[in-house]
Amino acid sequence: MLPVLTAIGSMACVVVLGWVIQRTGLLAGRGLPRGIAHGGAGDGGAGARQTLATLSFTICAPALMFSTLASTDLAHVLSRGAAVTWATTAVLGLATAAAARWLLRLPAGPAAVTTLAAVYVNGGNIGIPLAVYLFDDALAVVPTLLFQLLVLAPLTLSVLDRATASADGGTPARSGWRSMGQVFLAAFRNPITLGTVAGLLVAVVAELTGARLPDVVLLPFDLIGAAAPPLGLLTFGMTLAVPMPAADADLGVTAGRGRRLVGWVITIAVLVRNLLHPLAAWALGSAVGLDAPALALVVTMAALPTAVNVTTYATRYGVFDGVAARATVWTTALCVPVLVVIGALLV
Repeated sequence: MLPVLTAIGSMACVVVLGWVIQRTGLLAGRGLPRGIAHGGAGDGGAGARQTLATLSFTICAPALMFSTLASTDLAHVLSRGAAVTWATTAVLGLATAAAARWLLRLPAGPAAVTTLAAVYVNGGNIGIPLAVYLFDDALAVVPTLLFQLLVLAPLTLSVLDRATASADGGTPARSGWRSMGQVFLAAFRNPITLGTVAGLLVAVVAELTGARLPDVVLLPFDLIGAAAPPLGLLTFGMTLAVPMPAADADLGVTAGRGRRLVGWVITIAVLVRNLLHPLAAWALGSAVGLDAPALALVVTMAALPTAVNVTTYATRYGVFDGVAARATVWTTALCVPVLVVIGALLV
């Protein structure tokens, strides 16, 4: 499983760099020549961290999604393996959201981040290298990415949009069909969703007409999109260097209950990512009769750790970002032995 270790090791190096940047205060003004720093000194680099997260969220990640999907063969999406991926992710996502909202009694924003931490996987930084090295097919991760970007991201980010707007004194949500329409409208105003939908539309047109965008058109999107993974990793490392704020401040509970809630959130993310999702994918994949290579691929994708994007989203909205970062650390560390076992048994 050298490819697994190589991919995770490379990511760890960039995360450590982000941690060092935050700890040394480089982007907060300390360490820069006089006259260069502006607007960040004294905030511990919080402004710089927010800026990097916003840049990745609004520009780089949408460009990456557009360029990736615009050149995707849609045949990779319509398969039984893709159906297994979508079904297991949807069920576990709904179960996690219900547990976070009604068992842990989290507010809507933290519950949305908890759901993302449990079911939104690192398909780009780890999933693509694994798909290439283990299955010789980079597009094998496309069904996972599409479900996350067309279903999970729009729904959860619309919840975060509405939760943060309400916290800032925005107009309260209306009920009924009008409220539902507002949810989907907010979802599709999200930059990442827009980039994804645009790329998917280009892919559909190419599938119907046989005419694909020339490389010269996609090249600028490729260049900008290539910055999204390292920016996300740097933001992730910077977030880890910041003391995690007391959960009672965000949740309106006592300090002791806040710590317990954070512990439960991280535990749920670890259980879903490192145990329940791979098992569910194996069980459903076996039940629908996937052959050995397809089953190995589906289970491997289900065992991926929490995506760094979850920390980027949480930082962008200022909700549970420290919790998301720590959930990503734990699921990433524990995914290594899980992937080794899957590789030994199925690949």
